[in-house]
Amino acid sequence: MSDERSIKVVLLGEAGVGKTNLIRVAMGKPFEKEENSTISSTFFENEVVLNNKKYSYCLWDTAGQEIYRSLNKIFMKESKIVIIVFSIDSRQSFDQIDFWLNYIKEILGNDNYIIGLVGNKSDLFLNQQISEKEMNKKAEELQVKFKITSAAIDKVGFKEFLEDLLKEYINKYSPQD
Repeated sequence: MSDERSIKVVLLGEAGVGKTNLIRVAMGKPFEKEENSTISSTFFENEVVLNNKKYSYCLWDTAGQEIYRSLNKIFMKESKIVIIVFSIDSRQSFDQIDFWLNYIKEILGNDNYIIGLVGNKSDLFLNQQISEKEMNKKAEELQVKFKITSAAIDKVGFKEFLEDLLKEYINKYSPQD
């Protein structure tokens, strides 16, 4: 394997939708029931091997609170994959998807990047406020890949989704040797 390549992945979404735990679980760490809100941005590094090449990627966890959104713009620069996360038990977080999409376009323009959409907290299906049909319709409308998962009970769902987005990005935008 040769040629180390780095891909910046950023998670966006309202406060409390579970971005931090999705990343924690994808990195092989335990789910934290009482996670503190992210007040800045933090990142985690990992690697994936595709097409016999090693790619490193950084997963950036951003703050969802409105007060920190201007800081998020700094961390968004040069992102190659942006994942909008909402919680299936929060209509408000789902209704903010268009805000986040416009936020991405404002910062990244029309550069080469991929957007994914994640409905988190599927374990809270008894409190679900958005139908699966509505979620799928939104993803179709935005023409993005979509995944319903739960950081609490699905240890591989988000990681597999992330790897699919990485593969898509690499196949679409990485130069072939």
